[in-house]
Amino acid sequence: MNGTEWAMLFGTLTLMCWMGAGLVAVILDTRYEARHEETRKGSEVVKLGLTALGLVSAFAMVAAIVLV
Repeated sequence: MNGTEWAMLFGTLTLMCWMGAGLVAVILDTRYEARHEETRKGSEVVKLGLTALGLVSAFAMVAAIVLV
């Protein structure tokens, strides 16, 4: 695979991670906002993890374009 294909792969992964974080925010944060503290904390961890993974893959996408 060349640099463009790696960049497309990492870009797709970035988009999927950030869309997943948004989906978790919409579904879990609005539905269980007042009732379940554990669910809210769990959704915070999932959102943070997906956002961090999205950032890592975004940097990998840039590196794939520049280095390869």
